[in-house]
Amino acid sequence: MMQTQISHATHPPLSGLWVLLVNNDGELSTQDADGRVPVMARTGNDQKYLLVFKNMAKARQFVASSDLDGAEPRMVVRGNQDDILRIARSAGVVGTLVDYDPTTQQYAAANALA
Repeated sequence: MMQTQISHATHPPLSGLWVLLVNNDGELSTQDADGRVPVMARTGNDQKYLLVFKNMAKARQFVASSDLDGAEPRMVVRGNQDDILRIARSAGVVGTLVDYDPTTQQYAAANALA
């Protein structure tokens, strides 16, 4: 995976970005009301990151190139942002990877979790 310094100075809001929701299937202790959790990734340094995308097209591109059954792109808005952050924090997520591409293992940006 391409290494990028995590920006700790600014915490860009998740609002307006896209996440992928998948069925929890009991893997995490925290989930949304529908039993779903956002897709996260573990990096080579064993840290967890929330995968976020700038638009629905990028999110769908990730789903198409991954083996994620039932993944649903969802825009982060005021009504779901706290839930997404709560789930991510409970899973030990330290930051976000923006527009991660599983075929090249590169991403547009990495940020500390807001």
